[in-house]
Amino acid sequence: MPINQKECGLLWEFQYRRQFEWLKNTRRFLYRTTSIGIQGRVLEIGCSIALITEELSKKIDGLVIGLDSDLKTLLNAKRRQNKLLLVCGDAYYLPFKPETFGSVLFQFFLLWIKDPLSAIREMKKVLIPTGWVVSIAEPDYGGRIDFPATLDCSSFIINRLLEEGADPFVGRKLEYFFSKSSLVNVQWGLSSIPFGIELVKMNFDKEWNFVKKLAKPEMDPKLKGIKRMEKKFLKEEKRSYFMPVFYCMGRKKMT
Repeated sequence: MPINQKECGLLWEFQYRRQFEWLKNTRRFLYRTTSIGIQGRVLEIGCSIALITEELSKKIDGLVIGLDSDLKTLLNAKRRQNKLLLVCGDAYYLPFKPETFGSVLFQFFLLWIKDPLSAIREMKKVLIPTGWVVSIAEPDYGGRIDFPATLDCSSFIINRLLEEGADPFVGRKLEYFFSKSSLVNVQWGLSSIPFGIELVKMNFDKEWNFVKKLAKPEMDPKLKGIKRMEKKFLKEEKRSYFMPVFYCMGRKKMT
């Protein structure tokens, strides 16, 4: 049975919180590299429930603003933490003056938008010279590696994302997007780690609950087959996977 809008919102909030926890070491590295702690103004785009906005608001003395196009999600975040500075707006037409922010950052955002180049160029407009655009994490489901290879988990995820209008291969394109937007000192790398047998076991129930709720009813028999096969391999201590998730950062040129 399809999930309703409220359940869908709670499902994605649950997943966003998991991603936030997974990426804490990547964020520390990126915050340190970009000297975010001494910046006067920072903008998070596609902030969703604003966990990063909240984290940075506690870490730095400067102004931290979260922007998202979903007003309901922002209101929920505001109820959680009333002091957050949140703006409902469009990433393609940012409601800020040019050269306002020292850094603009985001995670799992380019995955969902139609025109990443236009969005990054808009971010660049509101950056001060030498300011940073920072992608904390963007996935590349097409690069996923499963062992044993008979467990084809990536095809299902890729097809569902394509149906939703997302780009499941966006991670591999980050360096191109940043360079094409005329950002300089572009650096990129991996935010993710391999999941060996213990991590797969630890996350098994949560992963499958998430997949089941996202799946269309007609996919249920196929997914049950994949789940049974994965359980079998786990009993044999014969299971691992690697899901590439990339970070990228680049600076606006000095004018």
